[in-house]
Amino acid sequence: MIYTITPNPALDLGGTVKTIVPNEKMYVQNETRFPGGNAVNAARVIRGLGVPVIASGFLGGGVGEEFRMLLKKERVRHQFVEISGHTRISLTVTNESNGRQTRLSFPGPKIRPPDIKNLESFLARIPDHSFLVLGGSLPPGFEIAQLGRIIRNARRRGIQMIVDVPGKYLRAVLEFGPLMIKPNLTEFQELAQSSAYKTSDVLREAQRLTSQIPMICISSVEGGALFVTRDAAWFGRGPKIKVASTVGAGDSMVGAISAALWKFQQKSKDQPFNVSSLPDGGILLRWGLAAALATLITPGTQLGDNKSIQSFYPKVMIKKIE
Repeated sequence: MIYTITPNPALDLGGTVKTIVPNEKMYVQNETRFPGGNAVNAARVIRGLGVPVIASGFLGGGVGEEFRMLLKKERVRHQFVEISGHTRISLTVTNESNGRQTRLSFPGPKIRPPDIKNLESFLARIPDHSFLVLGGSLPPGFEIAQLGRIIRNARRRGIQMIVDVPGKYLRAVLEFGPLMIKPNLTEFQELAQSSAYKTSDVLREAQRLTSQIPMICISSVEGGALFVTRDAAWFGRGPKIKVASTVGAGDSMVGAISAALWKFQQKSKDQPFNVSSLPDGGILLRWGLAAALATLITPGTQLGDNKSIQSFYPKVMIKKIE
Protein backbone atom coordinates (compact mmCIF):
# COMPACT_ATOMS: atom_id res chain seq x y z
CA MET A 1 0.00 0.00 0.00
CA ILE A 2 1.14 3.52 -0.84
CA TYR A 3 -0.12 6.42 1.28
CA THR A 4 -0.23 10.04 0.18
CA ILE A 5 -0.51 13.28 2.14
CA THR A 6 -1.73 16.50 0.56
CA PRO A 7 -1.77 19.22 3.25
CA ASN A 8 -3.49 21.74 0.98
CA PRO A 9 -5.67 19.97 -1.60
CA ALA A 10 -7.78 21.92 -4.07
CA LEU A 11 -10.85 21.27 -6.15
CA ASP A 12 -9.47 21.89 -9.63
CA LEU A 13 -11.92 23.72 -11.87
CA GLY A 14 -10.99 23.95 -15.53
CA GLY A 15 -12.44 25.34 -18.72
CA THR A 16 -11.81 27.27 -21.91
CA VAL A 17 -12.57 30.77 -23.19
CA LYS A 18 -12.35 32.07 -26.74
CA THR A 19 -10.16 34.93 -25.59
CA ILE A 20 -9.40 36.97 -22.47
CA VAL A 21 -10.16 40.69 -22.40
CA PRO A 22 -9.42 42.70 -19.21
CA ASN A 23 -12.49 44.13 -17.43
CA GLU A 24 -14.86 42.11 -19.64
CA LYS A 25 -16.96 39.13 -18.58
CA MET A 26 -15.63 35.99 -20.23
CA TYR A 27 -17.90 32.95 -20.56
CA VAL A 28 -16.15 29.70 -19.69
CA GLN A 29 -16.97 26.55 -21.63
CA ASN A 30 -15.97 22.88 -21.36
CA GLU A 31 -16.07 22.94 -17.55
CA THR A 32 -14.19 20.20 -15.70
CA ARG A 33 -13.98 19.40 -11.98
CA PHE A 34 -11.30 17.14 -10.54
CA PRO A 35 -9.83 16.49 -7.09
CA GLY A 36 -6.42 18.13 -7.11
CA GLY A 37 -3.24 18.84 -5.22
CA ASN A 38 0.19 17.31 -5.86
CA ALA A 39 -0.08 14.12 -3.83
CA VAL A 40 -3.80 13.69 -4.63
CA ASN A 41 -2.94 13.70 -8.33
CA ALA A 42 -0.12 11.26 -7.63
CA ALA A 43 -2.61 9.00 -5.82
CA ARG A 44 -4.97 9.10 -8.80
CA VAL A 45 -2.17 8.00 -11.13
CA ILE A 46 -1.04 5.30 -8.68
CA ARG A 47 -4.59 3.95 -8.54
CA GLY A 48 -4.83 4.05 -12.33
CA LEU A 49 -1.69 1.92 -12.56
CA GLY A 50 -3.31 -0.74 -10.41
CA VAL A 51 -1.33 -0.11 -7.22
CA PRO A 52 -3.22 0.13 -3.89
CA VAL A 53 -3.20 3.64 -2.45
CA ILE A 54 -4.87 5.66 0.31
CA ALA A 55 -4.96 9.44 0.00
CA SER A 56 -4.95 11.67 3.08
CA GLY A 57 -4.57 15.28 4.14
CA PHE A 58 -7.07 17.94 5.21
CA LEU A 59 -10.57 18.50 3.79
CA GLY A 60 -13.47 20.67 4.91
CA GLY A 61 -16.78 22.26 3.95
CA GLY A 62 -18.96 21.66 0.92
CA VAL A 63 -15.95 21.65 -1.39
CA GLY A 64 -14.43 18.93 0.76
CA GLU A 65 -17.60 16.84 0.38
CA GLU A 66 -17.48 17.16 -3.41
CA PHE A 67 -13.77 16.32 -3.29
CA ARG A 68 -14.48 13.03 -1.52
CA MET A 69 -17.26 12.23 -3.97
CA LEU A 70 -14.93 12.76 -6.93
CA LEU A 71 -12.25 10.54 -5.39
CA LYS A 72 -14.86 7.85 -4.76
CA LYS A 73 -15.93 8.10 -8.40
CA GLU A 74 -12.33 7.35 -9.42
CA ARG A 75 -12.16 4.55 -6.82
CA VAL A 76 -9.33 6.21 -4.94
CA ARG A 77 -9.44 5.18 -1.28
CA HIS A 78 -9.08 8.11 1.09
CA GLN A 79 -8.96 8.96 4.80
CA PHE A 80 -8.78 12.74 5.07
CA VAL A 81 -8.88 14.69 8.31
CA GLU A 82 -12.09 16.75 8.53
CA ILE A 83 -11.39 20.40 9.35
CA SER A 84 -13.66 23.34 10.18
CA GLY A 85 -12.40 25.45 7.27
CA HIS A 86 -13.28 25.14 3.61
CA THR A 87 -11.09 23.32 1.10
CA ARG A 88 -9.78 25.74 -1.51
CA ILE A 89 -10.56 25.95 -5.20
CA SER A 90 -7.99 26.20 -7.98
CA LEU A 91 -8.94 27.57 -11.39
CA THR A 92 -7.28 26.85 -14.74
CA VAL A 93 -8.66 28.57 -17.85
CA THR A 94 -7.26 27.93 -21.32
CA ASN A 95 -7.36 30.79 -23.83
CA GLU A 96 -8.35 29.17 -27.13
CA SER A 97 -6.97 32.06 -29.18
CA ASN A 98 -3.37 31.35 -28.18
CA GLY A 99 -3.41 28.14 -26.11
CA ARG A 100 -2.12 29.89 -23.00
CA GLN A 101 -3.41 29.01 -19.56
CA THR A 102 -4.33 31.29 -16.68
CA ARG A 103 -4.08 29.62 -13.27
CA LEU A 104 -5.50 31.00 -10.04
CA SER A 105 -4.66 29.27 -6.77
CA PHE A 106 -5.98 30.32 -3.35
CA PRO A 107 -4.01 30.00 -0.09
CA GLY A 108 -6.31 27.43 1.51
CA PRO A 109 -7.96 27.08 4.93
CA LYS A 110 -6.19 27.64 8.23
CA ILE A 111 -5.06 24.39 9.81
CA ARG A 112 -5.33 24.23 13.61
CA PRO A 113 -3.23 22.20 16.09
CA PRO A 114 -6.01 19.58 16.65
CA ASP A 115 -6.13 19.03 12.87
CA ILE A 116 -2.40 18.34 12.77
CA LYS A 117 -2.70 15.99 15.74
CA ASN A 118 -5.46 14.06 13.95
CA LEU A 119 -3.29 13.72 10.85
CA GLU A 120 -0.38 12.48 12.96
CA SER A 121 -2.71 9.93 14.58
CA PHE A 122 -3.63 8.65 11.13
CA LEU A 123 0.03 8.42 10.13
CA ALA A 124 0.84 6.52 13.33
CA ARG A 125 -1.45 3.75 12.09
CA ILE A 126 0.39 3.34 8.79
CA PRO A 127 2.36 0.07 8.78
CA ASP A 128 6.12 0.30 9.20
CA HIS A 129 8.19 0.23 5.98
CA SER A 130 5.34 1.64 3.88
CA PHE A 131 5.72 4.17 1.07
CA LEU A 132 4.45 7.68 1.74
CA VAL A 133 4.13 10.43 -0.88
CA LEU A 134 3.93 13.98 0.45
CA GLY A 135 3.22 16.78 -1.98
CA GLY A 136 1.98 20.28 -2.54
CA SER A 137 1.99 23.62 -0.79
CA LEU A 138 1.52 24.09 2.95
CA PRO A 139 -1.72 25.75 4.09
CA PRO A 140 -1.84 28.53 6.71
CA GLY A 141 -1.14 27.10 10.16
CA PHE A 142 0.82 24.11 8.86
CA GLU A 143 4.47 25.05 9.12
CA ILE A 144 7.66 23.44 7.88
CA ALA A 145 8.37 22.32 11.47
CA GLN A 146 5.24 20.14 11.45
CA LEU A 147 6.21 18.77 8.06
CA GLY A 148 9.65 17.93 9.40
CA ARG A 149 8.19 16.13 12.40
CA ILE A 150 6.04 13.98 10.11
CA ILE A 151 9.01 13.03 7.92
CA ARG A 152 11.30 12.29 10.88
CA ASN A 153 8.69 10.13 12.62
CA ALA A 154 8.11 8.24 9.38
CA ARG A 155 11.83 7.70 8.90
CA ARG A 156 12.18 6.17 12.38
CA ARG A 157 9.66 3.52 11.35
CA GLY A 158 11.33 2.69 8.08
CA ILE A 159 8.68 4.50 6.03
CA GLN A 160 10.08 5.70 2.71
CA MET A 161 9.12 9.29 1.90
CA ILE A 162 8.82 10.71 -1.61
CA VAL A 163 8.45 14.48 -1.39
CA ASP A 164 7.25 16.96 -4.01
CA VAL A 165 6.89 20.39 -2.43
CA PRO A 166 7.57 23.97 -3.63
CA GLY A 167 11.19 25.01 -3.96
CA LYS A 168 11.18 27.26 -0.90
CA TYR A 169 10.69 24.21 1.35
CA LEU A 170 13.19 21.87 -0.27
CA ARG A 171 16.32 22.91 1.63
CA ALA A 172 14.60 22.21 4.94
CA VAL A 173 13.18 18.94 3.58
CA LEU A 174 16.67 17.65 2.74
CA GLU A 175 17.59 17.82 6.42
CA PHE A 176 14.67 15.51 7.24
CA GLY A 177 16.02 12.71 5.04
CA PRO A 178 13.34 11.60 2.55
CA LEU A 179 14.01 8.87 -0.01
CA MET A 180 13.40 11.10 -3.04
CA ILE A 181 12.49 14.62 -4.08
CA LYS A 182 11.03 15.66 -7.45
CA PRO A 183 11.65 19.36 -8.15
CA ASN A 184 11.28 20.95 -11.56
CA LEU A 185 14.29 22.88 -12.85
CA THR A 186 13.23 26.21 -11.31
CA GLU A 187 12.65 24.60 -7.91
CA PHE A 188 15.96 22.76 -8.13
CA GLN A 189 17.80 25.99 -8.95
CA GLU A 190 16.26 27.51 -5.83
CA LEU A 191 17.35 24.51 -3.76
CA ALA A 192 20.88 24.39 -5.16
CA GLN A 193 21.20 28.19 -5.21
CA SER A 194 22.40 27.88 -8.76
CA SER A 195 21.40 29.15 -12.20
CA ALA A 196 22.44 25.87 -13.86
CA TYR A 197 20.17 24.84 -16.71
CA LYS A 198 22.31 22.64 -18.97
CA THR A 199 22.05 18.92 -18.26
CA SER A 200 25.73 18.56 -17.35
CA ASP A 201 25.64 21.50 -14.94
CA VAL A 202 22.36 20.44 -13.32
CA LEU A 203 23.76 16.92 -12.91
CA ARG A 204 26.85 18.27 -11.18
CA GLU A 205 24.72 20.23 -8.70
CA ALA A 206 22.44 17.24 -8.08
CA GLN A 207 25.37 14.90 -7.42
CA ARG A 208 26.55 17.32 -4.78
CA LEU A 209 23.23 16.85 -2.96
CA THR A 210 23.05 13.05 -3.11
CA SER A 211 25.08 12.84 0.09
CA GLN A 212 21.86 13.98 1.79
CA ILE A 213 19.25 12.18 -0.29
CA PRO A 214 19.38 8.88 -2.24
CA MET A 215 17.33 9.92 -5.28
CA ILE A 216 16.60 13.21 -7.05
CA CYS A 217 14.36 13.48 -10.11
CA ILE A 218 14.49 16.86 -11.84
CA SER A 219 11.96 17.66 -14.54
CA SER A 220 12.04 20.30 -17.30
CA VAL A 221 15.76 19.93 -17.99
CA GLU A 222 16.51 20.68 -21.67
CA GLY A 223 13.23 19.16 -22.79
CA GLY A 224 13.53 16.09 -20.61
CA ALA A 225 14.27 14.98 -17.06
CA LEU A 226 17.23 13.86 -14.94
CA PHE A 227 17.23 11.01 -12.43
CA VAL A 228 20.23 11.07 -10.11
CA THR A 229 21.32 8.62 -7.41
CA ARG A 230 24.51 8.38 -5.39
CA ASP A 231 26.04 5.98 -7.90
CA ALA A 232 24.53 6.80 -11.30
CA ALA A 233 22.45 9.19 -13.37
CA TRP A 234 20.05 8.99 -16.31
CA PHE A 235 18.58 11.50 -18.73
CA GLY A 236 15.22 10.87 -20.36
CA ARG A 237 13.15 12.51 -23.05
CA GLY A 238 9.84 11.64 -24.65
CA PRO A 239 8.69 11.90 -28.27
CA LYS A 240 7.43 15.18 -29.65
CA ILE A 241 3.82 15.79 -28.67
CA LYS A 242 1.23 18.52 -28.88
CA VAL A 243 0.88 19.78 -25.31
CA ALA A 244 -2.73 20.34 -24.31
CA SER A 245 -2.05 21.28 -20.67
CA THR A 246 0.89 21.14 -18.27
CA VAL A 247 -1.30 20.85 -15.16
CA GLY A 248 -0.52 17.70 -13.17
CA ALA A 249 2.36 16.48 -15.34
CA GLY A 250 4.89 16.60 -12.50
CA ASP A 251 2.41 15.01 -10.10
CA SER A 252 1.84 12.21 -12.61
CA MET A 253 5.59 11.64 -12.77
CA VAL A 254 5.73 11.30 -8.98
CA GLY A 255 2.79 8.90 -8.98
CA ALA A 256 4.27 6.60 -11.62
CA ILE A 257 7.72 6.51 -10.00
CA SER A 258 6.12 5.76 -6.62
CA ALA A 259 4.09 2.93 -8.15
CA ALA A 260 7.21 1.46 -9.77
CA LEU A 261 9.12 1.63 -6.46
CA TRP A 262 6.24 -0.10 -4.66
CA LYS A 263 6.19 -2.91 -7.23
CA PHE A 264 9.94 -3.34 -6.80
CA GLN A 265 9.45 -3.60 -3.04
CA GLN A 266 6.82 -6.33 -3.46
CA LYS A 267 9.39 -8.53 -5.19
CA SER A 268 11.58 -8.43 -2.07
CA LYS A 269 9.05 -10.57 -0.16
CA ASP A 270 8.19 -8.02 2.50
CA GLN A 271 11.80 -7.31 3.45
CA PRO A 272 12.44 -3.72 4.59
CA PHE A 273 13.29 -1.38 1.73
CA ASN A 274 17.03 -1.25 1.16
CA VAL A 275 18.39 1.92 -0.42
CA SER A 276 21.54 0.09 -1.51
CA SER A 277 19.44 -2.21 -3.72
CA LEU A 278 17.42 0.46 -5.50
CA PRO A 279 16.00 -0.52 -8.89
CA ASP A 280 17.48 0.82 -12.11
CA GLY A 281 16.86 4.56 -12.05
CA GLY A 282 16.39 4.52 -15.80
CA ILE A 283 13.32 2.30 -15.43
CA LEU A 284 11.86 4.61 -12.78
CA LEU A 285 12.50 7.64 -14.98
CA ARG A 286 10.91 5.92 -17.98
CA TRP A 287 7.70 5.29 -16.01
CA GLY A 288 7.72 8.84 -14.69
CA LEU A 289 8.14 10.42 -18.10
CA ALA A 290 5.51 8.14 -19.66
CA ALA A 291 3.00 9.32 -17.06
CA ALA A 292 3.96 12.97 -17.51
CA LEU A 293 3.57 12.70 -21.29
CA ALA A 294 0.17 11.04 -20.91
CA THR A 295 -0.98 13.98 -18.80
CA LEU A 296 0.53 16.63 -21.07
CA ILE A 297 -1.69 15.56 -23.97
CA THR A 298 -4.90 15.77 -21.91
CA PRO A 299 -6.82 19.07 -21.73
CA GLY A 300 -7.34 21.22 -18.65
CA THR A 301 -6.74 19.54 -15.31
CA GLN A 302 -7.25 15.95 -16.46
CA LEU A 303 -4.55 13.33 -15.86
CA GLY A 304 -3.22 10.68 -18.22
CA ASP A 305 -4.81 7.25 -17.84
CA ASN A 306 -3.19 3.83 -17.63
CA LYS A 307 -3.68 3.05 -21.32
CA SER A 308 -1.96 6.26 -22.39
CA ILE A 309 0.89 5.77 -19.90
CA GLN A 310 1.51 2.24 -21.16
CA SER A 311 1.54 3.46 -24.77
CA PHE A 312 4.16 6.13 -24.03
CA TYR A 313 6.41 3.83 -21.96
CA PRO A 314 8.29 2.22 -24.89
CA LYS A 315 8.56 5.58 -26.69
CA VAL A 316 10.59 7.26 -23.93
CA MET A 317 14.30 7.59 -24.66
CA ILE A 318 16.57 6.89 -21.66
CA LYS A 319 20.32 7.41 -21.63
CA LYS A 320 22.59 6.49 -18.76
CA ILE A 321 25.12 9.24 -18.15
CA GLU A 322 28.59 7.80 -17.76
